[in-house]
Amino acid sequence: MQSLHLNEAVEIYHPQRFVHQRLNPFAEFTRRIRPPRVTCIEEVVRVHVLPLLPAKSLCRFRAVCKGWNQWISNPFLAHQQTMQFRRISGFFCQKPGFYFYFIPLDPPTHCMPNPYLTFMPTRVNIRSICSGLLCVQGVDDIYYICNPVTKKWKMLPNPSFYHGPGTAVSLAFEPLMFNFSQNFELVCAVPVPGSGFVVFEIFSSRSRSWRASEDLCFELANATFIGDGYYWGGSVYWVVDCGVILVFNPRIEQYSIMQLPVGTSTDGNLTEMHGELCYMVALEEGSDIAVHIYGVMDMSSSCRICIPSACSGNPRQVRLMGCVDGDVLVVCIGNVVISHSVSTRETRMLGTDRMLEGCTVMRYLPYVNSLVHVNELPEPYDHRESMEC
Repeated sequence: MQSLHLNEAVEIYHPQRFVHQRLNPFAEFTRRIRPPRVTCIEEVVRVHVLPLLPAKSLCRFRAVCKGWNQWISNPFLAHQQTMQFRRISGFFCQKPGFYFYFIPLDPPTHCMPNPYLTFMPTRVNIRSICSGLLCVQGVDDIYYICNPVTKKWKMLPNPSFYHGPGTAVSLAFEPLMFNFSQNFELVCAVPVPGSGFVVFEIFSSRSRSWRASEDLCFELANATFIGDGYYWGGSVYWVVDCGVILVFNPRIEQYSIMQLPVGTSTDGNLTEMHGELCYMVALEEGSDIAVHIYGVMDMSSSCRICIPSACSGNPRQVRLMGCVDGDVLVVCIGNVVISHSVSTRETRMLGTDRMLEGCTVMRYLPYVNSLVHVNELPEPYDHRESMEC
């Protein structure tokens, strides 16, 4: 067959006549890319802007009209908002015992209707937070998954191993495009008393069951975890009191151990900065206090930030809360919460919190204001029933 070139004249046969026609590829291209209809600004806002807003703003916009209420209540928008809105809205502050509260970074837009989780069936402790979902544990040691914005929660079945006080957990949830079921995993590092090893037990919402990894950790049997874990890049990271970080990948079910930088303490924080997982710790340097930030992959010091002299004090009074937008550090000094921009070196006070006074073991968990659904957990699949059918 002879090839056809641009602007080439062709003859089209018709039973009655020949039609001499000249091709215009540019007109054809313009016709194909022209939108079929003019899109109104309301539809643009509804489709492209609403998923970029925090959950509190979306709940307030439901009163605009009936159409907006139906769209914001649509699970598809909740899925879009979960994927696109990743900005930290504030920090849950967990004190010893069953007491916690929420510090919003911007109260008008990031507050929650029920920050004390009074909708839960029992008093709970916050164990782990990931992409808008909370893993909490009740007085009866049962794990729950909840969303404080939608006030939805689900109770997890009991694990196979005993999760004692030394157990460290981490919620693993990635809001991906095709993760419509909002599947998550709860990864637990469980020291088994009298056995000399740590077992990794994982709950999967997809199968609604617990499984134990065959990869057992014997090196850290007598060690103590410093708080719960941090999920990033498909792996869970736990800081251990012997100066190491325990890393576990739930997909391949393998663990590794990384050394903390020499001279640093284990009371630092794991956080994400500029798309990289970092470990930041406050160190005393003469009369000043500096925050050292290390890249976790090679533990090389990548940044050193001096706290303003007006805020300097005992390093034990400095609590590193986390990083916002990959560039702004949030630090608590005494009962004063400040933010410090790494790029512009601008420091400003966010406010004071009298509840922080007199507490040296406060835990800070960054939270994203999300509409992520807490779906019904499917019943566990029984292979024996399928064989009998």
